[in-house]
Amino acid sequence: MTSLSTPKTASQLDLSLVATKGMNQNLPEVFKRIYYHLYTNSKASRAETIIEDLSLLLLVKLAADQTGQRSCIEKFVQGNSDANAALLPLLNNVFPQLLGNDQRFSLDDNSLRRSLDEMRDVDLGHAPAHLVGEAFQALIGPRLRGEKGQFFTPKSLVQGMVKILNPKPNEKVLDPCVGTGGFLAETHLFQVSHHEVRETGGELVGVDKDTGLSRLSSALLTVLAGRRAAIHNFNSLDLHDWKKVSGIDPSGQFDVVLTNPPFGAKIGIREPNILSQFDFGHVWTHSKTSGWAATKALSLSEDPQVLFLEFCVRALKPGGRLGIVLPEGMFGNKQTAYIWTWLKQQGHIDALLDCPRTAFQPGTDTKTNVLFFTKNSGAGENENIKRPTRVAVAINCGHDRRGRSAKATGENHPDDFPDIAAGYCIENSKLWRSVDLEKSEYVVPRYHYYKSDKSPNEDWLGPSAKLATLGELVKKGIIAIRKGHEVGSDAYGTGEIPFIRTSDIANFEVSSDPTKAVSEQVFEQYASAQNLQPGDILMVVDGRYRIGTTAILDGHSAKCIAQSHLRIISVCDPNQLDPYALLYALNLPSVKLRLRGLVFIQSTLGTLGSRLMELKVPILVGDGPWRERIEQFKATLQGRSKLLAEMRRMAGPEIEL
Repeated sequence: MTSLSTPKTASQLDLSLVATKGMNQNLPEVFKRIYYHLYTNSKASRAETIIEDLSLLLLVKLAADQTGQRSCIEKFVQGNSDANAALLPLLNNVFPQLLGNDQRFSLDDNSLRRSLDEMRDVDLGHAPAHLVGEAFQALIGPRLRGEKGQFFTPKSLVQGMVKILNPKPNEKVLDPCVGTGGFLAETHLFQVSHHEVRETGGELVGVDKDTGLSRLSSALLTVLAGRRAAIHNFNSLDLHDWKKVSGIDPSGQFDVVLTNPPFGAKIGIREPNILSQFDFGHVWTHSKTSGWAATKALSLSEDPQVLFLEFCVRALKPGGRLGIVLPEGMFGNKQTAYIWTWLKQQGHIDALLDCPRTAFQPGTDTKTNVLFFTKNSGAGENENIKRPTRVAVAINCGHDRRGRSAKATGENHPDDFPDIAAGYCIENSKLWRSVDLEKSEYVVPRYHYYKSDKSPNEDWLGPSAKLATLGELVKKGIIAIRKGHEVGSDAYGTGEIPFIRTSDIANFEVSSDPTKAVSEQVFEQYASAQNLQPGDILMVVDGRYRIGTTAILDGHSAKCIAQSHLRIISVCDPNQLDPYALLYALNLPSVKLRLRGLVFIQSTLGTLGSRLMELKVPILVGDGPWRERIEQFKATLQGRSKLLAEMRRMAGPEIEL
């Protein structure tokens, strides 16, 4: 049996995975079954209490399986002894660093016996550490994690980030928000697979202020990596706690930092003693002459991910590397531009990886990206040479919005992270593009990735199809773009004139039966400003998922009011550009990808803003390979409109039931 102080080799890990795949493949179901039984039948009413005790039970089972002391559990399950007296001594013996002197189980003994009996056929001693960690993550659930801003990173993204940073076996690696230890576990597995790891090699250091998570990750990493791993339980943002608990000052101590910090304004850091330790804990001001500068005034509150970014950079040794998951709001918000100004002063932004919105679902809908950064080495002149930044975009993450990895057909959902990580080491990889961030006010990776003249998908258009931005078409007087309006909820249901919202647009048409309608009086208030006419195009520019969706108005639908989340695009002279040709161009896959690059997401809501004017579209006029397609597209939409109008006439007036 592998000793707790000896790291497992790659071959041992592979064999244990094969041997226990069947036995442990239902760990998430087992853990959930235990949790719901405890929630329903125990005296505990708080989910945190149950999770705390369940994490202790997992450690008990892990310790018993690792050391062969399963009889300890059997005696407790079958007898009448007290859990604190029967089980805690085993934990103190195997994991002495994980328990405090006053540690006790909170749940009643009968509930604990039932839980351990449920785990009778599970062998945690030979289960791969990541399997146990993932099962525990599934158990915690999105509600409990979301309250603390903790959303665990998909395994393929973790593996990709580790591969890109390529931690050497003698390097000291930190995760200051260690959770269940995914980043450090994958770092160890990567080093075992790619390098010869000796017991005296580099260290794996993790910190988490959540007691249950730090305990679990400590146990799992001890089993996996032996003495190489050291997990601490305190607030890693408090530099005083670092010195008090771990005995070290983290500044400049680590070769590699890999992390996914908690994020969100709802869990903002407000403690002055912590804010005062960081540049980003202060108020920043901007002037045209001197740019961004920190003041002496402390912020009232700062989002944790902002402070964690600064902490991670400060924790790096000169020349150290960072991989960190951050919410997209930090990448495309002009108000946080000081963050990137500061970051560029500290080192170089090596790469940016754009993650799909589904990456952290169903836990959270918050859109994220990954920053890869190298701290200045202090070498001097060479560091002032401007180097490009590499950007990549992942569309797929291996699961859907509900977290399901397989489709209804049984086929696995595609996952772009492994190929993107592999392509990072390949020169001229098609999955990565080199960009210059110095001249841009935006750092959103896909904004730069999709900026191009013609894409290969547009080769069928031929050389005669020219590209122009919507802004250029507006300047030339070919099109006009104006905003929609909000009529207010008091106007809803006052008449029969459609108030068109984002949900009323689908299949290139507006709904003939919208959920909201207004009176003639309300319509007259906005009619002159919107001036909607047949041939006008409505485009969704704000929202969660429907941005870029378009519809064209005709003689049957032009009398309406467009919501403020819509833009009204009018062709000024149909002889210069057919509105249906513009609608067709706006929905080409290549244009949709460019549009995707212009949508920035703050938390869960996306917006195009003034970037809509940057959208490049092919101008499909005159003869060309597109002509027949557009004529068929136009005839289909116009024919459908006539048929729908005829059906409404035949059906007669609406009668409310």
